[in-house]
Amino acid sequence: MKLTDEETTKMWLSASNMYYKHSLRLGQSFMNALHEVKPELSNQITGTDNDCFYNDNKVVQFLQYLRYG
Repeated sequence: MKLTDEETTKMWLSASNMYYKHSLRLGQSFMNALHEVKPELSNQITGTDNDCFYNDNKVVQFLQYLRYG
């Protein structure tokens, strides 16, 4: 299950807003933004090796998963 270009843009904008305006960590920002845009995909990732909510070091892995599956 991938994101459309529009969903990807929405996720990045929302994550950026959360990171810069609300001072969330990067991983939290991306996971929360994904949940806003496509909650079923967020739920599918939660608790896996691709979940970056608690570990910012997994952001690249998270983004690669979204891109390549």
